[in-house]
Amino acid sequence: MAEDAYETLGVSPDATDQEVHRAYRRLVKLHHPDHNSGSPEAARRFEEVQEAYARITELRRSAGASAPRQREQAPPPPRPAPDPDLDARLAEMERDLREAYEARERAREAARQAAAATRVRRASDEELGYVKTDDSLAKIVSDARAELSDRYSKAREHPVAKGIYDLIDELAAKLNEPPRPR
Repeated sequence: MAEDAYETLGVSPDATDQEVHRAYRRLVKLHHPDHNSGSPEAARRFEEVQEAYARITELRRSAGASAPRQREQAPPPPRPAPDPDLDARLAEMERDLREAYEARERAREAARQAAAATRVRRASDEELGYVKTDDSLAKIVSDARAELSDRYSKAREHPVAKGIYDLIDELAAKLNEPPRPR
């Protein structure tokens, strides 16, 4: 009867408790009625799996140490003896690390100084020969007004010229430049 329980779960009688439990969990999930649309065959198989697991656990509990519960494991390796020089070695490692950090900072500072010493000053626009002009909008408008004033001095009374002159004066006023005398 106990062999039937092991056969139902698909494990051998010398299987560990963990192996029996894993087989039980796998079969319960597989045959659960909720996962099989309420199939009567799945429900029957589900009950068989539960009964088999209950029988095996009861047998193992009542048998005590005679049942194969866990496979024998090798004893853990012995712990190494404490190192008497451990504190001295740690202090030496900390000192080496501190020295390495200081050396890195010295190297960074030296690199900064070397970069500053070799930095080339950028030539100015005048040294490069760029032409500087006063191309501001106020200068352009002022030049246009002067040109128009010279060319059309006789036509100032014409309505079109007068409109253009007034428009230029308005633009000059917006740019905070005093209007030119007419």
